[in-house]
Amino acid sequence: MNVKEKAKEFAIKAHMGQIRKSEPDKPMIMHPILVGNILEFYGYDDNLIAAGYLHDVVEDTKYTIEDIEREFGSDIASLVMGASEPDKSLSWEERKIHTIEEIKTLPIRNKLVICADKIANLEDLYLKFEKSGNRDFSAFKRGEEKQKWYYTSVYENLVLGEYEDLPIFVRLKNVLDKVFFEKEDLFLKDTIFKEDEEYYNKLKKLHAEKLELLKLKELVTLSKPFVIEFTGTPRTGKTSIINNLYDFFKKGSFNVSLIEEFTTSKYYKENLKNDFEKMNCSDRNIAIIDEVYKELESTIKENKDIILIDRSLNDRQIWNHKHFINGNMKEEVYLEQKEKYTNLSKELIDFLVVTYTDSLTSLKRDYSSSLALENRSFLNIDNIDDYNENLLALQDLFKSSVDNLIFLDTTNTSMRDSSIEIASQILPIMRKRYINEFKKKYNIK
Repeated sequence: MNVKEKAKEFAIKAHMGQIRKSEPDKPMIMHPILVGNILEFYGYDDNLIAAGYLHDVVEDTKYTIEDIEREFGSDIASLVMGASEPDKSLSWEERKIHTIEEIKTLPIRNKLVICADKIANLEDLYLKFEKSGNRDFSAFKRGEEKQKWYYTSVYENLVLGEYEDLPIFVRLKNVLDKVFFEKEDLFLKDTIFKEDEEYYNKLKKLHAEKLELLKLKELVTLSKPFVIEFTGTPRTGKTSIINNLYDFFKKGSFNVSLIEEFTTSKYYKENLKNDFEKMNCSDRNIAIIDEVYKELESTIKENKDIILIDRSLNDRQIWNHKHFINGNMKEEVYLEQKEKYTNLSKELIDFLVVTYTDSLTSLKRDYSSSLALENRSFLNIDNIDDYNENLLALQDLFKSSVDNLIFLDTTNTSMRDSSIEIASQILPIMRKRYINEFKKKYNIK
């Protein structure tokens, strides 16, 4: 085990049971690991990275600086000591003044550990503000002005006598400006979204939630991609919403896969459609859902973060129900298929999105978005009504086949607002998944 891994393991055990005060669902150890990761990102040596993992051990656990020196040597102990505050019996002001003054004369290596620590803290604070839409300093022992004085003074003494354009110092200055001087992209605020501030604020919240996921992704890889299935009434904006979410995650550097609707796919039309259409309704739908399952299973084995599926297992359950109600599927076959794919959905699909609207609205949207006035072969009021009846009849089934779902009536909702509503419900579930995976990886109770 190299010194980095040894230090990480030591820190995990030392901080076991501790939580982040500002975010109680997060283990405390997440912060030291992020500090070490920041130092590694900028290419610093293993001892510096190890000190990043250990920087809070002396301050917040039962271990002493002598324990650190005994386990890791004098260099790492010196780096940890430089990032630790003096006697906590002193007042907040006394401790902070001591830290600020000490930083002036510290070697650059000590300054780098402190810098990474402040970056991690301020980036977390910035994301918290952006997610809530509220610059709330109430969780701190001292308010905004004192915090501003402290962090600004720390930055000034960190760069004292050093290169201000060192990338790690630049990163600290950038987040310092965002948190305490409310610096933001004025082109977006004053030009792009000048007439739509409310929408801009909603997007900023989603963006912050996505950035938090990326920070969590630095800490742990999901054991299985996060799988989101979309189903629902035709012409509810489902495809547009899928494309919006794909773009949202893709631009955020997530590895995303999009599985298109199976029965309209090129593969189905060229390889399976002719044979499948020779089957009766019941057998055809069973064959389709089997193929849909195999495609999903195959994609899950790929190295993806997120999978978006346009009509998958739960959508085919609607068709099974339709064929059963219409007398085209025997009850024992229907119940067998229902149980089989409910269990598979529970195992594989993390979030189900069901969008719906009434048949007339659906048909109006189809004609309004198309130049063609000819009658639709399938999309008519009777077929849409039939689909909607089966969809709504399976609400309890959907609730048992996935842990997380949203039913969204898009009749009077724009695609933009629908996309925001769906994303705002998916992101917290993903956040919880990453945190749980982290706890599981490091055996944190």
